[in-house]
Amino acid sequence: METYIIKTMSGSIIEISEEKYEKIRMLTKGLVHLESGVSFNLSSVDSIIPKSDYILEKSDKNIGYAREDGAKLVKQFGVWKWAEDTKLTLDMDYYRSVAEDNLMSEEEYKQYKTLPENERLKMLPQKRVGRELKQVGGHPAVWFGANPY
Repeated sequence: METYIIKTMSGSIIEISEEKYEKIRMLTKGLVHLESGVSFNLSSVDSIIPKSDYILEKSDKNIGYAREDGAKLVKQFGVWKWAEDTKLTLDMDYYRSVAEDNLMSEEEYKQYKTLPENERLKMLPQKRVGRELKQVGGHPAVWFGANPY
């Protein structure tokens, strides 16, 4: 039996069974009460999707890996941030793949990790050649001084 996700317009996420999904989809309006104690109005439902699609949608849109060095990133309010420390700002000149919104998926990252360094270098955007960065706190994208470009 498949599980479904109800996404409301306010951003709430509610998990329901396939049986409950079948009952809800027959309704056209009104307040729905779930066994879990959660209630919602059908007019506030944005979408109802299978949980498997929701997981793919969430991971594809909100988690990625930089093509430059495999850094794990998360998207918060439309802005890519470090997964380990979301307070740090990414340098878009260094992280061209982030600027172009062209990050690696989890599957691509697993393949990337196994490649030798010379193969990884072939995957890099060309603009970053010759750039020097100070490494701060393990994050090479945090940088000081004037932009050399």
